[in-house]
Amino acid sequence: NLQMTTFIGSGVHFLHAFIENQKGHLYTRVYHDSISQRFLLPYIADHPRLFHRQWLRSALIQACQYCNRFDDFEEERLYIELTFLANGYSFDFIEYHLKQFFVHFNPKQYEQLNLNRSTYHLFRDELFCRLDQQKCDLEQEEQLLQKNRQFIQLSYLFDWGSRCQFNQKFYQLWFKILEQDPQFKKHGLKIKLNTKHCYSSNTLLARSITHF
Repeated sequence: NLQMTTFIGSGVHFLHAFIENQKGHLYTRVYHDSISQRFLLPYIADHPRLFHRQWLRSALIQACQYCNRFDDFEEERLYIELTFLANGYSFDFIEYHLKQFFVHFNPKQYEQLNLNRSTYHLFRDELFCRLDQQKCDLEQEEQLLQKNRQFIQLSYLFDWGSRCQFNQKFYQLWFKILEQDPQFKKHGLKIKLNTKHCYSSNTLLARSITHF
């Protein structure tokens, strides 16, 4: 549940983003709740190393998206590194995945990236372009699959818990049971999971009362 507070000011934070109007200029960075315990990684029972590797990449992408200043990005990158070190990951693990991240979004693929205040904005623009292109390619792929009747969307009720972990387990079973079947695999089907919020009885009752 999200707790909303109404106030008037030049800056506001929502979830993990801090947004501020600095004399007519937009300023954004990652926001960390002061009352939350820091330097914690999400708890994962199965394959934590794989999940944390994906989380590291997502955290770096979020840092670059939210931080419109190089110094803030560097501070957030350092926080991410310290979080992994505090949870037992090695320098080699962190450095390897940092390098992979910078290489992937390097605007000049054939030149070594020297990230600083001057090059950060070019790197950030490239990241946004790559993510937009990736989203566009995915939408086109889904449209083509739908046209060929190869796209399946399944929805399930979600109340609480690890949605990402459930989806990951589902796709693992899908691949293990169905994708390994030659007769089934030839159809080239792709499945996408969607969630529907499971409203509580009190919420549904409140909704019904408002319609009287």
